[in-house]
Amino acid sequence: MKRVILLLAAVAAAAAASAQSSGRGWGGLLMDKDVLMPGDMVELSQTQFNFGTARAMAMAGAFTSLGADLSSMSINPAGLGMFRRNEFSLTPLLSVAHGQTQGAPSWVGNNKTRFAFANVGVALNVFESPASPLTSLTLGIGMNRIADFNTRYSFSSESRYDPSKPDQLMPTIADVFGQQLGQDGIFPDKDGNLGYNYNPWYWPAILGYNGYLISDVGGQWVPDCIGRNASVRHSMDVVSQGSINEFAVSMGANFNNIVYVGATIGIRSVYKKVGMTYQEEYGYFDAAGNSANAVDKNGTPLNAQLDYMSLYQESKIDGSGVDFKLGVIVRPVAGLRVGVAFHTPTYYWLDRSYRADIESHLINNKTEDDQYNFDSTPRQDDIGGNSWDFVSPSRLLFGASYTFGNFAIVSVDYEREWYNGIRVKNVPEGADFHSEAYKAEFKNNYKGTNTLRAGVEVRPLPIFAVRLGGGYTDSMFKDRQQYYNSPSVYESYYITGGLGINLGRNTVLDVAYQNVTEKQTPYELFFSKYQNGGEMKTYSGLYDTKQTRHYISMTLGFRF
Repeated sequence: MKRVILLLAAVAAAAAASAQSSGRGWGGLLMDKDVLMPGDMVELSQTQFNFGTARAMAMAGAFTSLGADLSSMSINPAGLGMFRRNEFSLTPLLSVAHGQTQGAPSWVGNNKTRFAFANVGVALNVFESPASPLTSLTLGIGMNRIADFNTRYSFSSESRYDPSKPDQLMPTIADVFGQQLGQDGIFPDKDGNLGYNYNPWYWPAILGYNGYLISDVGGQWVPDCIGRNASVRHSMDVVSQGSINEFAVSMGANFNNIVYVGATIGIRSVYKKVGMTYQEEYGYFDAAGNSANAVDKNGTPLNAQLDYMSLYQESKIDGSGVDFKLGVIVRPVAGLRVGVAFHTPTYYWLDRSYRADIESHLINNKTEDDQYNFDSTPRQDDIGGNSWDFVSPSRLLFGASYTFGNFAIVSVDYEREWYNGIRVKNVPEGADFHSEAYKAEFKNNYKGTNTLRAGVEVRPLPIFAVRLGGGYTDSMFKDRQQYYNSPSVYESYYITGGLGINLGRNTVLDVAYQNVTEKQTPYELFFSKYQNGGEMKTYSGLYDTKQTRHYISMTLGFRF
């Protein structure tokens, strides 16, 4: 199989040290939700400038050299210097996300719809002096949406029992749970209880014990209620919600209508909630392929057999961040604008919580009694001084645009973002991993990304505008095929369009549509492997999920 990186052994939580000593590690989407993974920090750093006002959205956010738009506060604040009047705008946004997992049918749904605001803000002309080298000053205050986490994808797949290979146990998450607990010497007390006084890394495995997925048999963890003759249906449902909104205070200056400079302080509000439901359903068959009771490796019927299990995990991230933006726009000749902007790294302070529960159904083969089992973990809270702090990448943006009188505008942007520069500044107290481990992961396995955006605006009538655009961002991974732990966006592209109409001398209505495609790395739901480079011990198989997003926005702008 392709080489697997388990992030870093130091980032694999508390089990990592013992996993190294015994030569085995584990991971996968379902096994990594008790910590902030590097992929989580990358996702929080993937801010999008294709949001904002409907005009900016319709032109794919290619506004580094354009101005007189409230999206400029989050892209290039020098654009505020081009405002000649005060302006207020409000932009409601409808998002529809659709997930699709290659080769696996949908389980419970793949769509997520959300209503939000992409922009609200005001530009105030606080100084104007046509006779002075400083022609005008404009203050901008507002909010721009810069990241959207609202997605859903679900799928099912089946591992079929092969009577010709009776010793081949179909992969289940129970196998990894048992390997994890056994390797680290975690067993029930004398009364058969296994509590949650361990690192939350182990909590899903403890839930597995409480849900009868695994049992301690003679000092060995075994899935004693899952027969050797089991076919296993794996079903997964991942629901994500939340966003990053940037509240900005900007100032733009105009010097002789030739040079424009600006600065923004941005305060970011972060919220992301992910709920994951993973279900296994077990069907038992004899050598002829007929339904049968579960049997062990010797063909002896089990006293009790699992019918299904359902594991739910939930993580929440809530926090804030701060960054600064500086920008310049120059008009060297009539019609031509050239812009440059620099965004400092964003310093994030993040609180996080995690919980999980399990439901299982057990059938007693002797009495035919049904037994339903439920259990829930405590809530792990990483809050306050016990939080996660990290610094996102810096950005450098270049843009050029040309205005053909009052008829048309063509604008092109290039953006460079350095993901290998992400740094973790604080981890929760008691964590068995450290900032230097994350630093090495980003330095060795991530790189800078390149983004291209282009937009066109045509005015066939003075009061009417037609807009088109598109954008593309390449991968931040040096080798994306190494990342199996969770799906991470490695490539995105989008096409945009929109219309604008002047409703009056002081009122503008703009509408925009965006189609965004996000390609994600393939991922395992769960796996264990020997860290010396050997084959996988247990694995779910690779899944490949793609997200398609549709955005519709409308901006109502008032000039005064």
